[in-house]
Amino acid sequence: MTTRLLRLLGLLALLALVATTLSGCGGEARADRPPKITYGVDTCSRCHMIISEEKHAAGLVAEDGQEWVFDDTGEMIMTVQEEGLNERRVWVHDFDSVEWIDGTTAFYVDSHDLMTPMGMGVVAFSSKDAAEKLAAEKSGTVRDWEAMLVEWEMHGHGH
Repeated sequence: MTTRLLRLLGLLALLALVATTLSGCGGEARADRPPKITYGVDTCSRCHMIISEEKHAAGLVAEDGQEWVFDDTGEMIMTVQEEGLNERRVWVHDFDSVEWIDGTTAFYVDSHDLMTPMGMGVVAFSSKDAAEKLAAEKSGTVRDWEAMLVEWEMHGHGH
């Protein structure tokens, strides 16, 4: 009986370990968290280039945790213009702090004088004042999320 009890306890411990491991896998990526990007390794969901510059990286995250990551904020915006948001949450980096911010509350600067990975010339800010300052320096235009989706076109940037 002791051997049988030890086997049962061992099986229960193994099942508990497997359950803990599996619950950790599914809970990591959610729409309320920015996507996880390994810079220099992960590739853009649109152009498939390696994502190497954190301040230009952007992403979309669905409720189920599915992620789309981009090497250039402009590529993410083009994807949403073409496909719609489809219940995905928008994540961009603040150009100054490089912190992830909600892309729907960001202020975007569009300028031909901004160098971005794919030449889209778009960067994001959490502060309107900071966006206006860079726009003045780079002969750019400041737009909020809704205006970007409606008004922004590539304007000859990049490819």
